[in-house]
Amino acid sequence: MTGSARPWEVGSAFTLPTAYAGSNTPWPSPARLFGSGRQALVALLRFGARKHGWSAAHLPAYFCPPVAEAARDVLPVLPYDGGPAGGSGPTTVGPTEVVVAVSYFGMPPVLPSRRGAALVVDATHDPRAPWLADLDADFVLASLRKTLPLPDGGLLWSPAGRSLPAPTATTRSHQLTVGRILTGMLAKAAYLGGARVPKESYLALLRAGEEELATPEVSGASEHTRLMLSALPADELRTARVDNAHRLAAGLAGLPGVTVRAYPLGVVCQIDGGDRREEIRRGLVARDIYPAVLWALPDTAPAAQLDLSRRMLFLPTDHRYGSTDMDRVAAALREVAHPTARPQPTATETPSSTAAGPPGDTATETPGSTGPAQRRHRSPVTPGPGSASGDHRPDLVTPDR
Repeated sequence: MTGSARPWEVGSAFTLPTAYAGSNTPWPSPARLFGSGRQALVALLRFGARKHGWSAAHLPAYFCPPVAEAARDVLPVLPYDGGPAGGSGPTTVGPTEVVVAVSYFGMPPVLPSRRGAALVVDATHDPRAPWLADLDADFVLASLRKTLPLPDGGLLWSPAGRSLPAPTATTRSHQLTVGRILTGMLAKAAYLGGARVPKESYLALLRAGEEELATPEVSGASEHTRLMLSALPADELRTARVDNAHRLAAGLAGLPGVTVRAYPLGVVCQIDGGDRREEIRRGLVARDIYPAVLWALPDTAPAAQLDLSRRMLFLPTDHRYGSTDMDRVAAALREVAHPTARPQPTATETPSSTAAGPPGDTATETPGSTGPAQRRHRSPVTPGPGSASGDHRPDLVTPDR
């Protein structure tokens, strides 16, 4: 994509693809499709409580806070020390209690030795991971919007062959919400293609859709997602995402005070301090690069998990980008991280905020920002530049669950 009339940016919500070239993707069956990953977890906990007498859910301390709150509305939630920084896992698990483990950034989850009535794995960060085929879990769920250009969708299946909640109809309110999100995705694609679409117009639609998805109502997935899920070349999109992550991580190697690692979901940077993390984040936003924070944890979280959440930045590397984009992101991060060249935030910037969504992320997109376009697309599935990941604001960042 060339020409100065077209904006360039990395991060924030997906656009809607105009083509679906590539191999169709077989997904687990039987499975259930809910309106979001959060709804899939809520539906499973309700089902388990009703049918199997589940009495509590053990969740890792490093977990999307809004999703944890949604689970707490169904069952008592017992946080345990677990996250990307390690942890001891749940100490005691009763026979009617369920344990949730998380695949952080797409890595195989650390499965606790105590699983109680059931072990549930959240594979949102890499729902096409090869290790899923041999996963020893009772249930697996994934929010599809973190890695795929879809407006909604939470997939739930059982590798152990256990019974699943009954299929759920798509509610009218969910259909209306998805309509807003689809319109926002289409408008963003037009904006990034050079059309005179006000950026704030599609951001407002996407924000409204994200907020409406955070309601406690459980719905089936939209007709769009049901029709298009298998048509997306999800494995090819995953390959592009992983290749981009390695390219970006290589471009950031040796950056003082920043530890960089490529994951199947994207690139995670651990900054040497929370204040500097915010400086770097603001500098990237000023350059039309919208990183995410996965996640902003409460002060009650275990010290190691809380420290990581305050120092981490997630950089998306999904299929919308090519090597030129990753090199440009690396150059921008090197520029803003240099101790003598840290730009001040622009007047239109908004501080990062916590979103509810996946999984929940934070980041900021400034409505008026544009940049020169110089992009090489990795896949015909993408109509224009941008980036994605998991429900969040002030300018929709990454869909959460």
